[in-house]
Amino acid sequence: MDLTPVPKQVPPESDQLPNESRKFWAPVTEANLNKDYSKAKMLKQALEDRQRKKATERNSANEEWTPRFFTGALTPVGRPDLTKEGLDALQGLHEGNYKLKPSEKLGA
Repeated sequence: MDLTPVPKQVPPESDQLPNESRKFWAPVTEANLNKDYSKAKMLKQALEDRQRKKATERNSANEEWTPRFFTGALTPVGRPDLTKEGLDALQGLHEGNYKLKPSEKLGA
């Protein structure tokens, strides 16, 4: 039996939303690839500071953060439990439709 890893399916960058992980962390990744570790550290800290600031603002407004695509729970077999929007996004991936509407609330 061949257990070769399956390549990731990644939407083209033009179809990715600004808060998608690859785009969100792209400047940090680029700095790391260029071996500019001090710049990568500075960029990473800036992103994490924005995330902490948003979390503080939500806490102050008594807003609860709810993930867009996951319920936060795992199924009995260890898979994440998807929201309706998460199931729709997964179906779109299987169909080659990578278009998503932008998030109404951003984590950072």
